[in-house]
Amino acid sequence: MSDPNWGMLSKAQDDPETIEEAIARLIAAHNADETAHLAAGQSLQSHKAADIIDHLARSVVRDKLAFDRFQIDEHFSTIDAWGKSAGVSLDAIAQMTLYTGVTINTVRYAYISPGDAMQDQALQNYSPVWQTRVLFSDDTDQLAYIMQGEPTEMGWGFKILNGTVYAYWITSGSVENTYSIGSISPNVWHNFRCELVYGGDLKFYFDDVLVHTVSNPTLENNAVFFQYYLKNTAASSRYMYVNGLHFDADYY
Repeated sequence: MSDPNWGMLSKAQDDPETIEEAIARLIAAHNADETAHLAAGQSLQSHKAADIIDHLARSVVRDKLAFDRFQIDEHFSTIDAWGKSAGVSLDAIAQMTLYTGVTINTVRYAYISPGDAMQDQALQNYSPVWQTRVLFSDDTDQLAYIMQGEPTEMGWGFKILNGTVYAYWITSGSVENTYSIGSISPNVWHNFRCELVYGGDLKFYFDDVLVHTVSNPTLENNAVFFQYYLKNTAASSRYMYVNGLHFDADYY
């Protein structure tokens, strides 16, 4: 007598469903389950949470990308379009420098604003995100702002007082808000990033770490894409070096 085909066996004496039928039913139920693999530690949740999703080199084609945001990628090959004070220069490839000199309370700044055809593109309504890479020569006798907007008037970003870094945002009525998040190291590049969801959270990242979140702030609007500001508070030279800026927002 030959062995029975196990797939055609019924599950139990009181259940005529065969093993093959049970397997097919369970697979169909799994395929129809929209929440499959989404629990913590399961494959799709881990895939979603991963910092880097690996693919074969050159396997992602351009027609799979969404070009649906206004975008600036500034690598400082020129600074002709920047509004700037004296003491701001493009002194090396991919490097803009703000230099105070030795006269106390000297202010240096550089900023970019939207053109006439996109005058409201910098408003908070369009959920802007930006990141920049900056190096300071010192961590004493200086005041600096790295921000979207205008210091003391409107906007959000980072305030650096001597060597302490603060999350910085201005709410309605030009009220300044700060939250201490860390410190800079002289002659070390640091990454500064802000993410704003209009009507939602304002997030601050320092060296790629989320360091502070403000829920639904009532921000003063601004018409400036970005600004770098440096002031020396003693009779000594201070430098701010900038080597990259990314900005993106919903289209105006």
